[in-house]
Amino acid sequence: MERLRHKNWFSQNRKWAFPVATIVLFITIFFYFTGDATFRYGAVHLQPGLIEEARNMASKNEMVIEKLGTLRNYNFLRLIEGEVRYSDDDNTVHISVNLLGSKKKGKLDILAHKKQGSWEYQNIAVRIKKPKKETIEIFGKGDD
Repeated sequence: MERLRHKNWFSQNRKWAFPVATIVLFITIFFYFTGDATFRYGAVHLQPGLIEEARNMASKNEMVIEKLGTLRNYNFLRLIEGEVRYSDDDNTVHISVNLLGSKKKGKLDILAHKKQGSWEYQNIAVRIKKPKKETIEIFGKGDD
């Protein structure tokens, strides 16, 4: 009589188990080293009104319209390309995101503090690098 050999689970499923395990390992390592920054980007993205309201204020500023043109809508990739820094036990945030206008591009800088669960702007400015460095104050620094 011939004995039937049963393959173990890994032998039967190694074609897909090894690649899946490898991907999970790389994702785990990625979040281990960049998790704090990744979750901080997500925290701001969960507050889209914070960036959108500042962008809307900038899009109505005559100087911004003159220099950058009509601003294009914000998307998540512009946030990832930007910079987010939290301080004061995550109650203060400084965000710098790219702005694309019909004429040229710039950066939108936002400084906000969280008070009683909602964000209050302290400063909103638009930075333009070319042809010369220029900052257009939208809110704050004298608007109090």
